[in-house]
Amino acid sequence: MRKLFITLLAVGLLSIMGGQAQNRNSRHQLDLTTGVSCHFQSGESWISSSPVPVMSFAYTFYVFPHWGIFSSMSVAPLIREGNGDKLRRPYKNDHFVKDAYDFDDEMGLSMAFGIAYRLNKPVWDVQLRLGYYLVDAEEHSSHFYVKEKNSNVVRWINYDQSFSIEPGGLMSAIQTSAMLSRRIWRKLHFSVEAKYLFLPERATQTFEKRNLLTGEIEDSYSKRVRVHYLEMACGISWHL
Repeated sequence: MRKLFITLLAVGLLSIMGGQAQNRNSRHQLDLTTGVSCHFQSGESWISSSPVPVMSFAYTFYVFPHWGIFSSMSVAPLIREGNGDKLRRPYKNDHFVKDAYDFDDEMGLSMAFGIAYRLNKPVWDVQLRLGYYLVDAEEHSSHFYVKEKNSNVVRWINYDQSFSIEPGGLMSAIQTSAMLSRRIWRKLHFSVEAKYLFLPERATQTFEKRNLLTGEIEDSYSKRVRVHYLEMACGISWHL
């Protein structure tokens, strides 16, 4: 019995040491994740805060045991919509609303590269990333006409939020992320990741209400707003 206990203990210790060595010696890491992207911004927003799906692929090469470089690519297959109904709701009681038009340019393809740091445990891995991010510039616009009931006065209402870069162009951002991975079979890990994107450039948000009978601009504003993105995802990682 004593020999059996010693044998089992030795096998257990060797397994732990083998797992540590395997994680420590892996130079390549491939991550395939899927999750959601959430939109936040300072001040009032008519853009939907509902999350949209996002899929990501990342490759990390560890130059040193704990430090490496990474590159990644993400795609959001659905459009993040503006909430045009919210903008038109205040007018619906005493106005006729017509010719409503909502335009939403999605955050589609994005790419990143930067540095990565990992902390290895026998079963668990923690990876931190800091990178330069290129993301599609979003634009959201909504305009419509309102006519007062029992009146001939017609007004044109326009809302717009955009960046200095044309829609579809790439703009710079800073990415920070943390990934927790658990080994489930040999070199295969299950991963959970949280990612935050900071855009140095503020978006420009404009509003205009124009009286079409007189041509007078009755109300307007233009302001800068800070836009943030938070992504939560899970998936599979290969440590090779």
